[in-house]
Amino acid sequence: MRLNLNVISIHNSDNDSVLTKNKGLTIKGVIKERGMSIPCRLRLFEKTSGRMVAEVATDQNGFYEFDHLAETKFFIVAHHPTSEFNAVIQDNVVPK
Repeated sequence: MRLNLNVISIHNSDNDSVLTKNKGLTIKGVIKERGMSIPCRLRLFEKTSGRMVAEVATDQNGFYEFDHLAETKFFIVAHHPTSEFNAVIQDNVVPK
């Protein structure tokens, strides 16, 4: 099957409602697999709209931090570094 897609780049002013210019609130943690910390890629999405807000890579010990966040609900998708397992979703995450 062949799809013809046109990708249109837009600026979404709603980003201002979930991101702040100063450090704001943060979401941080560590990613583990079977009790062992692992590095991986994480994506942060605003829960209400489903829009991706940020993407980070953990350090080698699995630690991550999203900052400059406003007070709203998010969900995080963690992608396994070797794609051996499906992505993991953490829902209803609130920054502090």
